[in-house]
Amino acid sequence: MITVEHRPGAHLPETLATPDAVVRWSSVREFWMPVTTVIRAADGTATGAALTMARPGTAYRKIVDTLAATDADYAALLDAVIALGGDGGGLDGILPATVLHLEQRAALPPARAQALADAGFGRQDSAVPSVPSTLVGKPKGVDVWSRWSTDAPTRRIPYYGQTTEVTCGAVTALGAMHAAGHGAFAADRDDNHSIELGFWRLATNLPACEPIGLAVATREELGEYAVSPRVIVSTDQPVLLEEFADRPGELRLREDLQAEARRRAGLLGVPVEHRWIDVAEIAALVRDGSNVGILIDLAPLIDDPSPHWILAYDVIGDDLIVSDPWVDADNAETWADTFALPLPPATLDLVARWGHPVYRGIVVFPPAVAP
Repeated sequence: MITVEHRPGAHLPETLATPDAVVRWSSVREFWMPVTTVIRAADGTATGAALTMARPGTAYRKIVDTLAATDADYAALLDAVIALGGDGGGLDGILPATVLHLEQRAALPPARAQALADAGFGRQDSAVPSVPSTLVGKPKGVDVWSRWSTDAPTRRIPYYGQTTEVTCGAVTALGAMHAAGHGAFAADRDDNHSIELGFWRLATNLPACEPIGLAVATREELGEYAVSPRVIVSTDQPVLLEEFADRPGELRLREDLQAEARRRAGLLGVPVEHRWIDVAEIAALVRDGSNVGILIDLAPLIDDPSPHWILAYDVIGDDLIVSDPWVDADNAETWADTFALPLPPATLDLVARWGHPVYRGIVVFPPAVAP
């Protein structure tokens, strides 16, 4: 008879340890809420172990690693992890998972691939070549399998991970344009890097991309016959300038850049509204077919207090499904963590704000490029 146990933290059973597994299991910080799932034979021997992790406040878990003595143990281990994802396993702080993602680093034997399929996992389309985990066939590249506890998203965003620390806004806009039929990304990573940097140069406020400037750059990229993106931002003052408060010359330059973006928005007919938008309205915009770029604070998600852009592209139940271009590879993340990230309403409300005094900003990208 098999028994199952779930424990907070990463606790690799010695009997199943390999050198590669030791590295993987030691790479997940406590902030990412690691959980060890172990299955044991009747004599107490560990015959399978899995390590899962997730960003706090999100409704997914990722299977970082699976170790199993036999194919039957592998199937039983998957069932045990699915049970954890379904009911939280009695572990404090672990939200029920709308989706389980599994990252596959090496070719799976046919029996184990079949076990994944039998357990309800489907293999995801490859990501756009960008960050190391998206590079198929390279040492850090991974394939991703997903199991949704509800209906899977029906809309798709080509996943692209930002390759610099400052290009999240540009990548968000490029992803929205690509999804709407204005293709931007290529099959070559170097070409994509050039596209990413080129659009960032158009949209940046040095180094950030503020909402109006991002919408203006998108409008200019789409051309005059396309449907314009629109901006909803809760302040009529310049934003994302907190770090320049004690540098008057640097501050003045960026205020001028934002004033020019507002002038261009008026000339191009980019709508700008100044009001605080609540998360229910953001979800409604996505349900109606728009993709929505959201300015957030990364601190609650990855313990990094930085302004950042994510792209919301579907709604499953109450969760907003977002593509986050930032992969925190130093803390065991891959594109499996970020390509279809479910954010419950309370988490979205927590992260979708920045500044002192606080403000909220979004860019609503049209669902399709006009003919």
